[in-house]
Parts: sequence; C-alpha cells; structure tokens
Amino acid sequence: MSAYRQITTFEERGIRPPSKESATVGETDLKFIHLRGGDDTGLLQYVRSGGIAFPHIMIPEAIQLRRPAQSSAVGLNEMLANESIFLRSASGPGANGNGSPALSTMVENIIWLWNAKENAAGLLNQLRTRALLAAESWLPGPVASAVFGMVPGTVSAAKADEAKFREAEGKRNMLAMSEGPVSCVAWHPHRSLIAIAHRATDTIFLYDMASDTWCSNVLQNTYMQGITSMAWQPNCGYTLAVGCTTGVCLWNIIPSANAQPSAEPLSAPSLGSMQFSSWMTLMAFPPLRDQHRHPTRLSSTERTVFYRSSASVSSLAFSPSGQWLVTGHQSHGHLTVWDVSLGTATPLKRSGSTSSSATLQIGISPDGRYLVSTHANGHLRLWETESWSSRLWSDLPASVSQFAWSPDSRSMFFAVTGSAAIYALALFKPAPSLDAEITVASSFEPHATATLDGEEGAERIRVGGAIKSLAMDPKGQRLVVGFDDDSASSDISLLAVYLVSTEALFRAGGSSCALMPLGYIRGPNWGKQSPHETEVPTDLITGQEKPSKKKRVRLGLPVPSWTGFAPNFGPGALLTVAWANGKISFVPMLFRTSSKSN
Repeated sequence: MSAYRQITTFEERGIRPPSKESATVGETDLKFIHLRGGDDTGLLQYVRSGGIAFPHIMIPEAIQLRRPAQSSAVGLNEMLANESIFLRSASGPGANGNGSPALSTMVENIIWLWNAKENAAGLLNQLRTRALLAAESWLPGPVASAVFGMVPGTVSAAKADEAKFREAEGKRNMLAMSEGPVSCVAWHPHRSLIAIAHRATDTIFLYDMASDTWCSNVLQNTYMQGITSMAWQPNCGYTLAVGCTTGVCLWNIIPSANAQPSAEPLSAPSLGSMQFSSWMTLMAFPPLRDQHRHPTRLSSTERTVFYRSSASVSSLAFSPSGQWLVTGHQSHGHLTVWDVSLGTATPLKRSGSTSSSATLQIGISPDGRYLVSTHANGHLRLWETESWSSRLWSDLPASVSQFAWSPDSRSMFFAVTGSAAIYALALFKPAPSLDAEITVASSFEPHATATLDGEEGAERIRVGGAIKSLAMDPKGQRLVVGFDDDSASSDISLLAVYLVSTEALFRAGGSSCALMPLGYIRGPNWGKQSPHETEVPTDLITGQEKPSKKKRVRLGLPVPSWTGFAPNFGPGALLTVAWANGKISFVPMLFRTSSKSN
C-alpha cells in the first residue's frame, strides 16, 4: 500500500455543515440547498434553478400482515444439482388455482403417485412421529422436554422451536430499534421500481416511483429469514435475488395479463398499478438439512426458524449480463458462483473456511470483468472473472466496511472499520490483469466546526470520524460518505459528499486530488425529541454470541442506515437514503456529466 496522495479536507475549503434544524433537499450548481422549514426562501432558489422535489416514503417499525388461509408458498417441485438445493414455490393470484375440488384432488393424486418414493419416506416419517408422540405423552413435562426437545415432530420440539422463534423475533425488533426498520434497498436497473426489505418481518415491499404507489403484493416466504442483501437480475424483467439465512431466495414476478397498456408505446406499464403473480426459487449451497428441504411440509401456521449455516448469504451480486450470480457467506470465506438459468453452483475456495474469514461484501465491476470480496479477517481479494484467478491484500489496518466501483471499472474506493481514511484501488492494465495499487485518496478526521447559519461564538458540532458507508453515483461524479457512531459527541446524521476525479489516481506523483470536498447532506428532521441512548449487543449484527460486547446507539438522531443511487437519473444523480426512523428520502444532485473536479 503506497503513501498518501494529495488530500483536501472540508475544513481547509471552509465547507460547513447545516444546522440540526435543517434538512437537505438537493444540489444545484455545485451547492446543496438546506431548508429550515416550508417557508424557507431557499426553496424558491432551489425551484428556480431547476431543482426537483421527491416525496419521502415511510416504513413503520411494526407491520401486521394478513396471512392467507393456506400457505402462499406451495412447493411444486424439487431438483438437486451439484449438491445444491433448488426449491420452487408459487404465490399470487391464481397460484393455487380456482378449479373444481375433484380436479384438484385428481392432480394431487397424480403428483403423489409421481413422487411415490418420496411419499413412502414421508409415510414412514409420519408413523415414526406418531410413535414418538405416544411415548412423549407418557413422560412428565420436564423429562419429556429434556428427552424429546431436539426430536423433530414432537410437542417438546415444537415448544423449543417456538421459544427460539420468539428469541429471534426479539433480536430483529431490537435491531429495528437501533438500525431502523429497513435492512436494505434495491433499485431496479431499468425501471423506477424499488424493493425495500423490512427488517422485523423479513418481508419485501415494492414501491413504484413512476406512479408514486406501493405494489399491492408483498414478497414473503418461510424460507426468507434474516435478509442481508438484495439485487435485481439485469436484462430479465422482474427477477429479484434476496440473500438470507437459508441461501438465495430468487423471486420471479409476472405482471397480470390484463394490465392496462402504457400511454407510451415503448415503455412498460407501471408495476404499482397492477396485480402480479410471483414464485420463489430457493438456491442453497451446500443444501439445507433434510427436514427443511420440502416446502410442502410447512403449513401456513408453522413458523420454522432457520439458523446460520454454510449456505447463509452475507452479500450477493449479479453479473452485468444477469447470467451468473455470486454470493458470499456468513460462516466462511468461500464464494459461490451460480448459473441462474440452470440453478447450478460452483464454489470458489480461495479464502478460509471458518467464520473468522467470513465474507462481508462482494461487488462486481460495471463491465463484469472484476470482482472484489472483503472478509472479516481484514483481507481484500480482487478477482478477474475470466479464469477466476485472484490477488490478495492482507496488510490493511482492519476489515473493509464498504466499497464502491467507478463506472469505468478501472478503480474503486473503499473504507476500513474504525478508520477515517478513504482508500482507492487503481487498476493500471486492462482485464484480466491484476496489476493494481492501493493508495489513501482522502481522510475525514473528526473535528469541531461551526454550522452554516451559526453566529460567531455559537455552539460548534463535531463532524467526521470513522467511515461506515460509501456510495458512488452511476456516472462517477459524486461519492457520498456516512460515518460510524465512534463517539458520543459525533453528529452521525450528516453525510459528506465529494466530487470525484478518478483520472487523478493514474497521474504520476499524486499531485492532484481524486476526491474534492463538495458539501454536506442532513436528513429529515425528526422534530423535537430528547436524544436517549440504548445499548444493543453487536452480536445481533455479526451473528456471533458475544453478549459482553455492546454497541452504543443514539435513537434521537436521523441516522442513515442505507445509502445508494438510482441507476438512471438524466439530470445528474439521485441519492436514496434510508434513515433509522423508517423514512426513505431522495436527494437529487443536478450536474452536467462533463463537470469534474481537478
């Protein structure tokens, strides 16, 4: 890792953050507009300069979902390939059929005969379960719980699963209080459609910005628990991959056939204005345990808790063509490459096989020729996707917390845990070369500063510190930085924005800045609240049972929990921020694509 490049800080450029009573609406002419209320004159300035205002959307912490009389996840078939499990289930209008009972019974009998071998095993299991229940009924309660608590199909096992379910539900609710109800967000690559994962219920909601409406259908399945990541499949209509505890839940969404045509001949109808059918394909490698392979054995009222395993996904990413999907895992450092159309899995075993080397993040370059994986042991690995050879960096000060590729796939920026530095990885030769260098592109050390509208002698706020999140717009013009809660006095409700010049990374001597400070973004004001603190075990996030290690979270500030950009926004870039209070805001940045910092 080479020495620092030339760095320009926010403090040196005299850029001040907005006050805590302000909220940022957007950027025009390299200047962010902050409002203190609906009658602020800055709003008129923003509109006159061509600013665009987007409504906020709100996600509540607690949601009561209506459950159908029968399970909406009905297993249709099962196929095992390359030791991976490939399950299908369907939901939506017409998924269960509306035919006569006689016809349904006949179809069920045909399917039963077709799967005679499987049903014979199921009959033996049923007889075994009845024998266990009879034996259990003769024993006192505590003895039965001790003897049959781990035996599937018994009452004691059901009670134990119920207790574990309530414990997992409590952990999710505690995370929702500290990190917010939104666990992750995914923009559709070609439509103005957003998938939003609800943390407490493991449910996915779809919001159509074109029509400013919520889709009436929601995506929910017994197997979809502990959502960690999402991505829409490129060039494939409406297909959403969801990484979770059981593996990858691949949702296929089909709009109804009687959808109203769009007013524009070349545009698709709005998904928010119609009903749609959907089915889910579970892809897990290695396969789940035998008792969890068959979705037909899970009734609508059964609540099965799935625990972290080798198949649990921590991060996923599609190739630009959508042909293959790469997943990283929570319990080991190996990657899995999926052929989505065939459902086959190929493991990449370069990193460790223990949880200490678990994969944190993966990201594919925009041209699909490179892939980056970061691991819990502090390693960063760069892959080329032609022969899947790789290069390892093991001398970083800590594990990589977040990274962002540039649109030309020649560089990326990343941050490490507990550090205020922004690193840059530059590729000097075309793919498949792994000739790359890591430098420190900028640093945002914590410091106290006055606000924009603060008078002389007014209270100063503390900004900066350890970096938690990074997001780069698709045009490579803006880099948004979020901060970790490393100090009780730090204002982590602020986002810092840099102008990006990736060409500076390839100039000899490091005489120019790759990142030039531009301004701050402050989230929606929560109103007058008394800030209070709570302690949340960090093992709820890492999945490790270490209750002694705790993380301090302040619930009185609008802390950003997720940041990202819309893939297509003509006037510039559209930043999407999910805040810990459940509000999702959109901050437009209007600029010409030729505007770059020097």
